[in-house]
Amino acid sequence: MAWLSSFILAHQGDAADPVLLHWIKERLDQIFGSGPWVVVAIMGIIIISIPIFIIVVYLIQSDRRSVYGPPEPDDVPDLRKQERVP
Repeated sequence: MAWLSSFILAHQGDAADPVLLHWIKERLDQIFGSGPWVVVAIMGIIIISIPIFIIVVYLIQSDRRSVYGPPEPDDVPDLRKQERVP
């Protein structure tokens, strides 16, 4: 139990280096040339587009499966009836 308390006490309280975060923010502002709301909007679009893309791909794949349907019994070979070749 002592290892847990020493781990908690040794853990850094800050999420990240504030100087590094400030530098990253300045570089993003230089790249996009606008205020912070542009970065928020772009990141929001990226975050929302990932699950939407996954849902669209799933729906496309489910439509393909429904078109082909399950295989007919004649199309699936019965492995029990096949003769074994030595």
